[in-house]
Amino acid sequence: MALALHLLTVERYERIAETGLLPVRGIELIDGLVVEMSPKGVRHAEAASQLNKVLVLQSNERYRVYCDSLSLPLGPRSEPEPDIALVRETRSFARERVTVADVALIIEVADSSLAFDLGTKVRNYAGAGIPEYWVIDVKTNTAHLFWNPAADDYRGGRIAAAGDTIAPREYPDVSVPLARVFGRET
Repeated sequence: MALALHLLTVERYERIAETGLLPVRGIELIDGLVVEMSPKGVRHAEAASQLNKVLVLQSNERYRVYCDSLSLPLGPRSEPEPDIALVRETRSFARERVTVADVALIIEVADSSLAFDLGTKVRNYAGAGIPEYWVIDVKTNTAHLFWNPAADDYRGGRIAAAGDTIAPREYPDVSVPLARVFGRET
């Protein structure tokens, strides 16, 4: 007998989460499946912390930085929880949730999740129209930068090295020195 697989919608996933049947942290909905997130090691935590600090200090109230605190519905079957999201400061989110249209940049920090972040998540974020996506690889001290979303991929991209300084395309004056992110600053 073959088992039937029932994919969840974002609406059903959120209803189940509200009942307390799902863990509060450590999971996300990707392509209708509840996916356990990779464990976050010391290098992951430090890189995310440094990114958060650098981005917040330069925001000048133009954007908000969400660090491990945003569930972002991308469509009917995906609601990832990115490590960092830059959200335009266009309205109050006290009563309304952040939508894809509010997001300027999504950042995932990869320690053990690089293949997933460069595969499934690229397809999800590009397909939803997220304008820019970065994957910070703490194992190789590189940053994979993507922009110009298409159907399920990005048309533009490059890889930055540990000594490079990068900037979000929407906020080109915001300087992110990767040496600081990777803990290599002297």
